[in-house]
Amino acid sequence: MFVRRAFLPIAGLIIVAFVAAAAGWWFLIREDNQLATSAPSIPSDLVDAATTPGGAATPSDPDSGDVLAFRVIPERSEAAYFAGETLASIGVPSTAKGATNEIEGEFHLTRDGLALAEGATSSFTVQLANLVSGEGRRDNRVREALEVQRYPSATFTVSSVSGYDPAIAEGEEQSLALTGTLDLHGVQREVTWDVLARRQGDVFTALATLNFRYSDFNIPLLNIGGFVAVEEDVTLQVQIVAQAGG
Repeated sequence: MFVRRAFLPIAGLIIVAFVAAAAGWWFLIREDNQLATSAPSIPSDLVDAATTPGGAATPSDPDSGDVLAFRVIPERSEAAYFAGETLASIGVPSTAKGATNEIEGEFHLTRDGLALAEGATSSFTVQLANLVSGEGRRDNRVREALEVQRYPSATFTVSSVSGYDPAIAEGEEQSLALTGTLDLHGVQREVTWDVLARRQGDVFTALATLNFRYSDFNIPLLNIGGFVAVEEDVTLQVQIVAQAGG
């Protein structure tokens, strides 16, 4: 009887602690982030700047006037992950988002449209150490899982683009498939992004979406404080604003 009486307060404390943790997760950590569904709008100030005297972009290769190099503008771009989380034992879902604008890259396109130029490397690189979700414990676990001290960045190198339709009007959004090699966490795999893109003059924007399992890149599943479990797959989205320039 004594053991039973002694156990009841302990059990009560455990229940209270779990409820408090669950409540904290629900009100402070739980999120419902949504994936973007369209490419960023073409920034009018960039288009205007390109059409003013002295503002016209120049070809990436002076000897090849039909190819332009579009450089990613970091402060206007974003790379993000969307991870499904579930409160252990209860099954309440949450979608976390961690993002950074530490992204750089260059895309070589034909002078007209969104066709990839041959003979030049198009790629982008994201720095991973400063991915921020707004929840410090999650951010620390993400950095640990990605081993950012050893693998500080992720790079995607394009090999092909399909789906481009030159009949679609300038500035209108169109769907593309972007295939290439993703170098992440020391693993290189061929992947294909679903892309929505638009181009107007010497500016193009794109929304690229990719879903994969953590195990594809030898990334361990995350947990937060031992009471939030993470689903086995993750979605990456990269929103790019790029401009051709000399």
